[in-house]
Order: sequence, then structure tokens, then C-alpha cells
Amino acid sequence: MIHGIGRLGSILALFLFVAACDQQTAAVDGVVSAKPFPSVSFVSLDGTAISSDSYRGRLVVLNIWATWCAPCRREMPDLERLSKTLDPQRFAVIGLSADEDGHVVREYLNDKGLTFARFIDKDLKIIRDRLGISVYPATLLIAPDGMLIGQVIGPREWHSPAVARLLEDAYQGKAVRLDGLPVARV
Repeated sequence: MIHGIGRLGSILALFLFVAACDQQTAAVDGVVSAKPFPSVSFVSLDGTAISSDSYRGRLVVLNIWATWCAPCRREMPDLERLSKTLDPQRFAVIGLSADEDGHVVREYLNDKGLTFARFIDKDLKIIRDRLGISVYPATLLIAPDGMLIGQVIGPREWHSPAVARLLEDAYQGKAVRLDGLPVARV
């Protein structure tokens, strides 16, 4: 009987975890707008470490995602289209995966033809420990000077003229509101 309760508890915990993946309004506790984004080392899928500071001078769209997260997968093609339309000298679209297995991430990205900057945080030392993120997808907007502009929880439509204008305004140092970004369609 206890074994059955343990299994039921595990199923319930998994359900709650997956449900949180699609939550639209949760807060990202570890980072605060108008504060410097922490200096961290992103690890590429081939194991190369790249400092977040190397993106200074560009406006960064940092998307935290996972292959097992359906809302994350839903917005990935839009992030790819966005990355193709932005000037790479002024903007960077970065994906940081919360997956444990780099092979799964690489296979997914290759299968979908996703080419924007891709990194993995297998042990969640950046995502959970430094940024305090536990709901996916989460997207952080980081100014060229390294200051966090804002954060968005949940999938969004990233490839649109309105988003391009918003990102251009943010790059130029104008105040922007991220709460109006359109939610990605199912």
C-alpha cells in the first residue's frame, strides 16, 4: 500500500512540475530588473565556456528552456526567426537549456534547424542557483551595458514588427514594457 502511495505522489509531483512549465505569471526571483545581470559562464553543447560578459555591447534576448517543456518548444521557431532578422552586431538571441543531456538538446536543435546561440546548464547552477528560475520558458532581456531590462515567463511570439521595435527601443536605452508581448499560440 505504501508503495502505491509513493507512486501516486511521484505522479502528482510530476504533474505539478509539468503544469508549472506552462505557467504564465510566475515571478523570476533571482534577477531583478534594473540590476546588473550576473557574470556567468555559459557552456556550449561542445563544452566550450563563454562569459556572459562577452555579449556586452549587444542587447541580449536570453531564453531559458528545456526540450521536455511543450511551451518552450512552441516558441523556439519564433526565436529562430527573430535571431535571423536582428543585426548580430547589436543583438544576440541566446538559448540556455535546463536539460541534463546535451545529446538530447543537440538532437532537438538539429532536428528543428535552430541555429541561434545555444548553451546548456546541466546542473542548473546558472538557471536555478544564480538566476532563481524554476518556471520555463523564461526570457530575460539584457541591455548592452549588462543591466537586466526585464523578464517574461511563458511562451511569446518573438518574431513580429512590434517586438522588433521594442528591442530596437531597448537597444537605444529607451524604457520598454515586456508585459505586452503577445503570448505564443497553441
